[in-house]
Amino acid sequence: MIDISTIKIIYDHAIQDYPNECCGIVTDDGKGFAIVHKCKNIQNELHGKDPVRYTRDARTAYYIDPREVIDIFHDAEKKGLKIIAFYHSHPGHAAYFSQEDRDLAMFGDEPSYPDAEYIVVSVFHGRIGEAASFKWDDSQRDFQKRMIEI
Repeated sequence: MIDISTIKIIYDHAIQDYPNECCGIVTDDGKGFAIVHKCKNIQNELHGKDPVRYTRDARTAYYIDPREVIDIFHDAEKKGLKIIAFYHSHPGHAAYFSQEDRDLAMFGDEPSYPDAEYIVVSVFHGRIGEAASFKWDDSQRDFQKRMIEI
């Protein structure tokens, strides 16, 4: 489970990137030390280059540069860190796990990272509205929602 100090860093990132969606990855060293990797949302660049394929801009979607993801994963592997969470914000919307969010978290019928949390933070007018964590429950074969309170 993600601790309060980590959530606060994610909240700050969501407010900083408002009115666009923020996105990132959280790693852990196994001893309780979490590292928040604030990623750049390149959705606007993709939308600008190919609006037919990328119909939404960064206000309603996010896309982490694959090179950035590879660098974070490579660094985590090299240092023995574990991927514990992925996060993004929903500017002007509730903290829900959309079908697209679910699709991105899955590899076929299984989650790509079954032990990771998927955190969604809602931001309204530059302020945090709510946050929720979605974690895979193998017995129910679905993600279960937990509201985050701080």
